[in-house]
Amino acid sequence: MTETKAFRRAVWRPAVTLFVMGSFLAGCAARPAMTGLPPSPNSRLYAYLIAHGMARGAVMTGQIGPEGLSQLVALDRAAQQATVNALKLQSSSANRQADQALSSLLADLPQKTPPNPANPSEQTQKNRLP
Repeated sequence: MTETKAFRRAVWRPAVTLFVMGSFLAGCAARPAMTGLPPSPNSRLYAYLIAHGMARGAVMTGQIGPEGLSQLVALDRAAQQATVNALKLQSSSANRQADQALSSLLADLPQKTPPNPANPSEQTQKNRLP
């Protein structure tokens, strides 16, 4: 009877080990499920509206003068047309063109950096509630 138990162990132990290792490797190779929501087809429209508002604000605050206005208008118009085209076609090439046009528009806007306080404790005092 001892020989039978030894034989069973000799057969089952490698089989179970092989099964466990195979299951582990199969789990590692499996693709994870997609999580989250797919991007909205209107996301480029929202991005254009935000960029257009930023351009309008730069013109209204005087950050862009008359000499840079014609280039800004041309970039804004190109971004508008590319965005409308991307909305109509819903193709990857139209989306890339819209992304490029929006990037060009945003790159043309002046970058305003906030002033750094001379004393860091001033910023701490400003952030405190009254």
